[in-house]
Amino acid sequence: MLLTILLLLSDLREMAVSIKTKGDVKVIRATEEMKLTRGMILKEGDEIRTGENGYALIKYLEKGIIIEVKSHSSISIPIDTRSRRTGRLRRLKLFFGEIISIIKGKSFEVETPNAVAAVRGTKFSVTHSGDTTRVFVFSGSVKLKNESGEIDINPGEGGICVGDNPPVKTETPKKIQIEFEHGSGNIKILEIEVE
Repeated sequence: MLLTILLLLSDLREMAVSIKTKGDVKVIRATEEMKLTRGMILKEGDEIRTGENGYALIKYLEKGIIIEVKSHSSISIPIDTRSRRTGRLRRLKLFFGEIISIIKGKSFEVETPNAVAAVRGTKFSVTHSGDTTRVFVFSGSVKLKNESGEIDINPGEGGICVGDNPPVKTETPKKIQIEFEHGSGNIKILEIEVE
């Protein structure tokens, strides 16, 4: 039995690499939990968890997909989410917290417990807390959907899905703040005013 599990784990595909981490960031692979470090290869089935001051920047091995994992978040790279025909990544799971995704020319989905945000060539954020999923689109477009309905969200727009209710568009925030680390190690906050 143990040999079978080990053989299955060794067959999991390498999907991404951690290009930056800060604070409390862990990766859970099968039953092993370890600190996520810069340069660590992530495989199908891996779960990444960030703590109170945690942050991770993940780059998929397929060009054009970057995921920023904010503090207090948990994501997973599901097993067998690549297209059989093209080998392209199709889905990421967000259990709770917030991610910002930059997708260049690829189709991609972020699945939360109550909704799916489907994109192509887009920069967007997805936040999930309790039974609520929120999406904001910086560029491109996102289809937010669940079993009750779907909406298209365009640049500068937001959408929300509460429980099993159909997704609806939300009022556009006046300002968006994005935290990033400058090359010198200083934390900078980019504030974008939305018209």
